[in-house]
Amino acid sequence: MIPFKVVCRNCGREVRRDEWRWRDDCGGVLDIILDFQGRKFAELIDAKEENIRRYAQLLPVEELPSVHQGWTPIVKKNIDGVEVNFKLEYLSLGGSFKDRGAYICVARAKELGARGIIVDSSGNAGISFSLMGLLSGINVDVFVPKHAPEGKKNLLSLLQANVHEIDGDRMEVNREAIKAEREGLIYVTHWWSPYFIEGEKTMAYEAYEQIGNVDYIVAAVGAGTTLLGLYKGYQELVGLQALDKVPKIIAAQACGYTKVCEELGARKECITKSKLADGIAIGDPPRRRQIVEAVKRTNGHGIIVEDAEIKKALVELRKLGLIVEPTSAVHYVALKQSIKEGFIKPGSKVLLPLTGSGLKLVDELIEIS
Repeated sequence: MIPFKVVCRNCGREVRRDEWRWRDDCGGVLDIILDFQGRKFAELIDAKEENIRRYAQLLPVEELPSVHQGWTPIVKKNIDGVEVNFKLEYLSLGGSFKDRGAYICVARAKELGARGIIVDSSGNAGISFSLMGLLSGINVDVFVPKHAPEGKKNLLSLLQANVHEIDGDRMEVNREAIKAEREGLIYVTHWWSPYFIEGEKTMAYEAYEQIGNVDYIVAAVGAGTTLLGLYKGYQELVGLQALDKVPKIIAAQACGYTKVCEELGARKECITKSKLADGIAIGDPPRRRQIVEAVKRTNGHGIIVEDAEIKKALVELRKLGLIVEPTSAVHYVALKQSIKEGFIKPGSKVLLPLTGSGLKLVDELIEIS
């Protein structure tokens, strides 16, 4: 493991690494900064491993669990003259991209002596943390909205999580989870935790090894961990002398939850809030400024998506053999709109993660159809 430090993005203070912190005392979000010491990417990977442990030296954890996590496949399609590389994150152990972040968070929490963890989730993060907790021998309390999909709540129970259903929106669930933190039980929010982003960045490492560089990344934004993880991963690939620049980032949000895209100049007349994209139904993510900054630095843009477009995208994706949840389809809508509006030119190469499995939501997908 190469040296790292944990720094507050708001005040610049370096915080202690030997205790669990999910935000700084000043209220700022925390970043993990690695010291590459002039080394190159190729010399830091373990080529024998085809999972996240392949990148152990680039992750801020001393010991990673012996679990096959990561190294998800890529399906390449030509769509309107654009090479689209679908990264099938929904084929991971817990059925979503959040397995990556949960894997690193739980490993680090256990390393620091936590007896249990508290998570707030619309479903996928809770499933990922519950699975990693079960595999690591750590108790997991999951706070979910009462209206969360029944399939996801059932899976949480199957994974032996203590499920707390909250009668309120996603922000109220977040507040109740924070209140529950107490001695021995730590809050491991994927909204705030810098360790979660460290897990997500491995998606960029893998994509680079699988397909080389790309021109664009499409990332749906709720808390923004997909986008920020990919951005950090590609930034580090540049710092490790594997790439010359970070791809342009296209941020996608659903109607009613559009603060990031509006700051990026995107406009859409939304009649109602999205009911389908529950995985990104976050009004004001804690890392909003950081997300906007990442998109702007890559000369990217924002796309706002409505439910009618999500329904159509789900059908098109199924015809490609890709059974995903509605939130994943937001990526595909943003891709098609970006091509139509000329943001993505023919001949370009795009990385598009499909983040969550539709097999958790069969009843809901049938109802939508």
